[in-house]
Amino acid sequence: MTQGWILICDGDPHARRFLWETLTARGHRAEAVDGGAALFEALDHGRDGRVDLVLLDADAPGPDGLDVLRKVRARWPDLPVVVMSGFATVKGAVAAMKLGAKDFLVKPVEAGDLVELVEPWVERGRLTDENRALKAEIRRRFDPDQVIYASEAFGRVFEMAKRVAASDASVLIQGESGTGKELIASTIHYASSRSGQRFLTVNCAALTETLLESQLFGHVKGAFTGAVSTRRGLVEEADGGTLFLDEIGDVSPGLQVKLLRVLQEKEFIPVGSTRARTADVRFVAATNKDLEAEVAQGRFREDLYYRLNVVTLYVPPLRDRLEDVVPLVRHFLAKHAALGQTLDDAALERLTAYAWPGNVRELENVIEMAAVLSGGGTITVDHLPPKLSRPPSRAPGPPADGSLSLADMEARHIERVLRDTGFHKVNTARILGISRTTLDRKIAQYRLRKPDG
Repeated sequence: MTQGWILICDGDPHARRFLWETLTARGHRAEAVDGGAALFEALDHGRDGRVDLVLLDADAPGPDGLDVLRKVRARWPDLPVVVMSGFATVKGAVAAMKLGAKDFLVKPVEAGDLVELVEPWVERGRLTDENRALKAEIRRRFDPDQVIYASEAFGRVFEMAKRVAASDASVLIQGESGTGKELIASTIHYASSRSGQRFLTVNCAALTETLLESQLFGHVKGAFTGAVSTRRGLVEEADGGTLFLDEIGDVSPGLQVKLLRVLQEKEFIPVGSTRARTADVRFVAATNKDLEAEVAQGRFREDLYYRLNVVTLYVPPLRDRLEDVVPLVRHFLAKHAALGQTLDDAALERLTAYAWPGNVRELENVIEMAAVLSGGGTITVDHLPPKLSRPPSRAPGPPADGSLSLADMEARHIERVLRDTGFHKVNTARILGISRTTLDRKIAQYRLRKPDG
């Protein structure tokens, strides 16, 4: 049972005592006052934490009880008030409810009736507080001013995301897994006019086609085995807000058609239903696949691609913005390590020299593990994974017999073109006849690095 903090305003000392004893016996904290002036004093100066509920006697001496209710509602509009009266009439109850009372109790109040009425309001207040705290934490976590970076490469993407936020255009975010695509998506939402509404995410690669359709569009009762009740989908839940479709490249062709309808018409049909519903949702999608290649091979609808790809943002891998490693390490130390825990210079040097194929997600995992292994002391190279104690890998060289595998030849050719273009990726991709996304994937696969490391 949730314990609440309740203010009692009643002119009858016996009634005050009874109400106070009944509530405190149930574990609640209560304060009893004898009139409107004392009630305002308690609310203004005597509040020990948040008040969950006011029990107000409409027959209290001094100002009319409904006048007190009117003033309480004007000054504390979110504070629930229950009115009590020994002269119960339908007219009086209706008047109290019109002024904002949450309920009406007839005096003399029975203990059971009091508990049955009070405790749901206390529980509701707790849930409201938790919801408010959760929203504040989400806003803090995704606050654009809290994004950690030092590199120009990530800074350009971040600034573009904030500019794009002003419109309602669909955005496609490309980049390898673990680079921070969801962070960019949340930046777009919380920097937009939709920031007061919901930001919801779904990993399209983590669910089967049937489950993903139900997750997105909801279903009606009996639509399939296990559908024991009607359920709203994420598209409907995100009405007025933003829906982030992670790994959009893994959506089946059948579901792509239904997503296209939502993007074009803002309409969808829940699973098992025949009635179309509407929702005003901004879509932000992300993928680590080369969608242009997927379209060319018939695995992704061209019309859906262009609907999603109104604005494209590319999040560079961590190996292309190693300037971000140090500020990210400090951030993850503050998040996962003991207070005051540090990292020695040798360990930091290894972290900044590593290629990070798993990107920012891998870096966070390494710091969290090192913080645990160090036992709260200084993190050294010995606390890092073995892969970080080895020198950075280079592109594959020829085997002992001088022959080259197809992969070796590809790696050496890509590295040669990269060097010829001064590691200019756009020009390299054009010369090789591949997309920028494919080039980045090949660079990661073969651990290709600039000559200066």
